[in-house]
Amino acid sequence: MKIAISIGDVNGIGLECFAKALGKLTNDTNDLSFILFGPYRLIIDYLDGLDINFEETENGIKLSGFNVEIRNKGIDASIEFGQITAEAGKIAADSITDAVEFIKSSNADILLTLPINKKAISLSGFNFPGHTEMLGESFGADPLMILFSGKIKVALVTVHEPISRVNKLLRPRLIESKYAALENSLRQDFGIEKPRIAILGLNPHAGEQGNIGTEEVSYINDTVEKLNIRHEHSVAEGPFPADGFFGFGQYKEYDGILAMYHDQGLIPLKLLAQGGGVNFTANLSIVRVSPDHGTAYQIAGTNTADETSTLEAIQAGIAMVNNRRK
Repeated sequence: MKIAISIGDVNGIGLECFAKALGKLTNDTNDLSFILFGPYRLIIDYLDGLDINFEETENGIKLSGFNVEIRNKGIDASIEFGQITAEAGKIAADSITDAVEFIKSSNADILLTLPINKKAISLSGFNFPGHTEMLGESFGADPLMILFSGKIKVALVTVHEPISRVNKLLRPRLIESKYAALENSLRQDFGIEKPRIAILGLNPHAGEQGNIGTEEVSYINDTVEKLNIRHEHSVAEGPFPADGFFGFGQYKEYDGILAMYHDQGLIPLKLLAQGGGVNFTANLSIVRVSPDHGTAYQIAGTNTADETSTLEAIQAGIAMVNNRRK
């Protein structure tokens, strides 16, 4: 099984977490190999600077017994840990582009994207708010962001949108399309035969029968009813008030959760993940996973980053590919 990796922001912790994750990854019957896209000398300098053990090979490096081929694309630059730079942004953007083109040609099974800084990458002319949107355009699909940790899986109806725009974007058809993508992913990628899916309300107390916002009574309630009519392979329930749903442990009863906007779903997910968690882009022809954290500039270069999320992302990607092959 081959995993293509985009290098992320070289001034952050992404490469550190990747290198450490390989140290805890079991090389079993999957016979894993990795293809990392980024400037060769910069990668060597990064690992040397953190005293991470590796061996140089003919076409890359060996880390903890794993062969990591390095596709030397992009520009060489100096590493400036903790800094937002245009050079780091261009390296990250070039790496994403090259990795996507590589996997689109069926050269790899999984795309692992290491964390980027959105300001740095925008300086390179990367005109997307994040990986999810870029991948959607690249694969001609409507991507669904799912973040998960253990049995908790949270998907988003709207992703990187300002709060002021969320209400304007929410419509029954959008909720229905995201629900369908979530249901399909839970069955195809996670192997859940008939998933039970919770839908969160938009307003505090899920609108409280129209006293705190009318979106629930106007269309969300009806949408949930229609989903159960149209989707026989899943069960939709809600809309639930988000605070009580997470605060009192109701989330434990569901295979998937559909949140209306970014922070509504991801703040509780990240609290529950305790430093782990995986970002997965569903509804694509490929398996794309990423650690559920950013560049962590404040600790970059100190060799103190926690690799748990990157390890979980690799393991989850492998499991998803195996589920799709069944």
